[in-house]
Amino acid sequence: MRELLLHIWNRRGPLIAIWLVVMVIALFRVIAMDNVYTSSGLLTPLPLEQVQGAGDVGLGAPSVRSILTAGSTRDDFAVVAFLQSRRLMDEVVRRADLKKELFPGRWDAEEEEWLEARGGEPTDAAARRALDARIDAGFDEFTRLLVLEVHWPNPRGAHDVAVACIDAADRLLRDAAVAEGERRVEELRGQLLASTIGDVSSYLAEEMTAAISSLSSIRARSNYAFRVIDPPSLPDRKSWPPRLTLLVLTGLVTAGVEIAFVLGRYLGRADHDDRPGVARGAVDDGRS
Repeated sequence: MRELLLHIWNRRGPLIAIWLVVMVIALFRVIAMDNVYTSSGLLTPLPLEQVQGAGDVGLGAPSVRSILTAGSTRDDFAVVAFLQSRRLMDEVVRRADLKKELFPGRWDAEEEEWLEARGGEPTDAAARRALDARIDAGFDEFTRLLVLEVHWPNPRGAHDVAVACIDAADRLLRDAAVAEGERRVEELRGQLLASTIGDVSSYLAEEMTAAISSLSSIRARSNYAFRVIDPPSLPDRKSWPPRLTLLVLTGLVTAGVEIAFVLGRYLGRADHDDRPGVARGAVDDGRS
């Protein structure tokens, strides 16, 4: 062990020089990193109440769930997945006009136009992918709590985009339920006007009354898709990057790699010297 430490100490010059070069490069890289701010909200998915159509059982007709997936999907799972769906991303980008913020290098603020030399206006698909990379949605099935996080280069943008995602998701799902309910009411009204049998007319009238009542309930709900337990807040400090932590880790990893390299060379040379005939041959050659 003493010989190994002495071996490392004798090579301290090159090791320290390499370590300093790596640390200087890491320092410039860490300083150049953009700050990221995170705004998060805590939500609880709600049952997707809808006007029942023919053959529907209970709340939650397939129309709203079919925005995302099959009608048998649980309402809370559908709401969670919808928060990261393509339709919602497109809606948030369009309503909040986020292309300029997602691609600042392509936008000329003074001339208020897209720079063709840098790629011009990004496509809707590119904007959607860029926004999706900055949004995380986690769901705890046991507590049924949903955490929505938005990561943005500035605090106000993180807060505004998080609020926009929640509002847009609730509005889109509510609009889908209202549109389906209105279609169902019109269908029942047409059947009622065309019916000539008293019992059938009475049944259709009851169905239409129930449909109108459900439609009114959907419109009156303050929150349709989820209840906001903890609304998104304006972050007061950055969430990334932890510059000091990254520098410390870089220094430790660099030192560890250097020591491992020197140790490997030392053990390899010792193993070579211990092989039969190596040391003896070296001595014989010296005597001759």
